[in-house]
Amino acid sequence: MAFAIGCTRDASLSAVKGVQAEPASDTAEASDPAPPEDTAGTEAAVDAEAPPGMVRLAGGTFDMGCTPAPDAQGECIVDEYPAHAVTLGHDFWMDEREVTQGAFEAMMGFNPSEVPECGPDCPAECVSWHSSAAFANAKSLIEGREACYTCEGSGTHLGGGECQLAANVTCTLAMAPYECDGYRLPTEAEWEYGARCGTDLLYSGSDDASAVAWCTETSGGSTHPVGLLPPNACGLYDMTGNVFEWNSDWYANDYFEDSPESDPTGPEDGDFRSCRGGGWRHAIDDGHGHLRVAARINRPADLRDRGLGFRLVLTVP
Repeated sequence: MAFAIGCTRDASLSAVKGVQAEPASDTAEASDPAPPEDTAGTEAAVDAEAPPGMVRLAGGTFDMGCTPAPDAQGECIVDEYPAHAVTLGHDFWMDEREVTQGAFEAMMGFNPSEVPECGPDCPAECVSWHSSAAFANAKSLIEGREACYTCEGSGTHLGGGECQLAANVTCTLAMAPYECDGYRLPTEAEWEYGARCGTDLLYSGSDDASAVAWCTETSGGSTHPVGLLPPNACGLYDMTGNVFEWNSDWYANDYFEDSPESDPTGPEDGDFRSCRGGGWRHAIDDGHGHLRVAARINRPADLRDRGLGFRLVLTVP
């Protein structure tokens, strides 16, 4: 099994693995956590200009897909085979937390969520892949970064409070994801790399989903403010549970059979986009294992659902 990962972060959390975190806004400050105990390879240097609220992950090699731990328990689904070594040849920053309702509304001028009563620190949901990409472009524009997507439509709210009327926008990737210096959705490989953080645990940060995830058994039937449960060893919160997270890639169930060994970006086209991590309404033993770090899910890019959200990444120059 190949794992080589390092992580540091410029923004700062009082909580590390196994410690209850306090709810925080997207601009909260944080402190460096201890690196994962089984980390191998290089650790990324602390960058004084790291974007607030993001964790820096050093490029490295890991085993992606149905690795020994879930395979031994009969947990895997056909699209997770075969397990294969993947090398990410770049460092990247990843949001510590899912993009919140408050952050989305501040950037885009409306709250797309079906449950705004959850509050501004809850994850933005009812966002399509396209709306997530439009948010990434808007954030890049404000910071003078490159737009990673070409978008058409206003991106404005079309209705009041109804998930299916979230926004009017269609986006496509403007360039290869790793070549863009703006904000973007993570590739499947980047997402799984961050969720695993050098481990072969079933869930992000634990073999016990109820310890780290808002799911059927713990959520009480709703999303929760981001960052309340312990992070994984890289300081990433809610990589398991709360809401599914959009990935950049198109989805193909046989992609792992012939995917590149280095810097994969998914199929060239498709009918569905990938999403990962499971959500508040998925049970631990739901027959598919949606909450597992290896579980691959696909949804139409224009789908808006109460269980779908996102977080962003940035390639380190």
